[in-house]
Amino acid sequence: MHLFAFHFPPSSASGAARPGRWARYLPQHGIQCRVTACWTPGAQDTDEAAYVKPEDAAGAWRRALPVARLLHRIAPYNEQWTWLPAALGHAFAANRVQPASAVLSSFPPLAGHLAGLLFHWRTSAPWIADFRDPLAGNPFRNRPWARWYDRMLEAVIVRRASAVLVTNDAVAGRLRARYPRHVGKIHALWNGFDPAEPAVRPSPVTGPRRLVHAGSLYGPRQPGALLRALALLLDSGRLQPGAWQVEFVGPHEEGTFAGCAAALERLRAAGAVEIRGGQRPRRELEEAMGRASILLLLDLTGGRQSVQVPAKLFDYIRAGLPVLAWSPPGSPTRQVLKQSGVPSLVFAPDESDAAVAERLAPWLENPPPAAAPSDWFLEKFDGARQAEFLARLIRETASGPHAGFASRWHSGASTS
Repeated sequence: MHLFAFHFPPSSASGAARPGRWARYLPQHGIQCRVTACWTPGAQDTDEAAYVKPEDAAGAWRRALPVARLLHRIAPYNEQWTWLPAALGHAFAANRVQPASAVLSSFPPLAGHLAGLLFHWRTSAPWIADFRDPLAGNPFRNRPWARWYDRMLEAVIVRRASAVLVTNDAVAGRLRARYPRHVGKIHALWNGFDPAEPAVRPSPVTGPRRLVHAGSLYGPRQPGALLRALALLLDSGRLQPGAWQVEFVGPHEEGTFAGCAAALERLRAAGAVEIRGGQRPRRELEEAMGRASILLLLDLTGGRQSVQVPAKLFDYIRAGLPVLAWSPPGSPTRQVLKQSGVPSLVFAPDESDAAVAERLAPWLENPPPAAAPSDWFLEKFDGARQAEFLARLIRETASGPHAGFASRWHSGASTS
């Protein structure tokens, strides 16, 4: 099988983990993977994976680079078009040596699915399109004038792919409603964790205690409600200076803290906030998580609904530390937290600062202890076990029509 994954280990991008787990565990279930990925620092080609840059395109594929650059300039989002010629050049050359029985592509960026589509057209290999994030209706692809573009591309992908993967049942339900003629090819395969990678071992510090967000802050994922509530508690005397420190470790956008500037200034003056921006090594993120007493999760989309689960949630739960979260009612994130076995306190995006402060204060006064993840969580989101489902889907897709393919993995975040 050929796998197009723009993000792939050793990349620290969150999108690299899912295809990385597949490439590691599919061979245990009889599916050998050949990977085309984008070059990243520290990457080295192997017999199983090739890391290509746009300038690696050769021959006719190099002549396609100007077209790819033009598409990059006029597209509404960064789809990584310039990677496409080099990726296809490598994939087709490898396929001439050993034809692939199927092709699997990962989105975002969109170049991954375009590579999968073109490989499918040219080789007739069955194509499985994996959506780590939604395409049409994605709250982070929010340019109104580009909605037609996302809807058109999504329709082409769903109709041409032999199978479509999404990361939870809520997204699968929406996609099936939009494409009722293709219900049988749409499958929910949740994100998860790699059991071969050790979980973060918590060793919370006691003075000051730490509330940690480890990872990127972008778009509507802004911590304003938390910081404004903490400032209220500080001003009322319910939060003592030096008792807690909030740490943001990882990149953030220019406007991430714009909605809470006064609160941020007040907390900084009290030594209660530390911001370490920019891309951070995974080890630094894990060390920050391990020192925390509470971990912060922001599942915010700018609207009243969320159909995605932030990838860091699975690392958080494996650590066993209490999770403080913002997520809309009925979200998959709330469902996972409810059954995870770890303590959690979840706020709705529209809760007032005063209400947040009132509910948050008892947690800061007496943080819940760490707890082991539930058996349900450890079984449901084990990446090695999820690869078993994917291997069966690949075999059925490669052998012919697979309408009606079913698995217990479709059960979503329920115990039934």
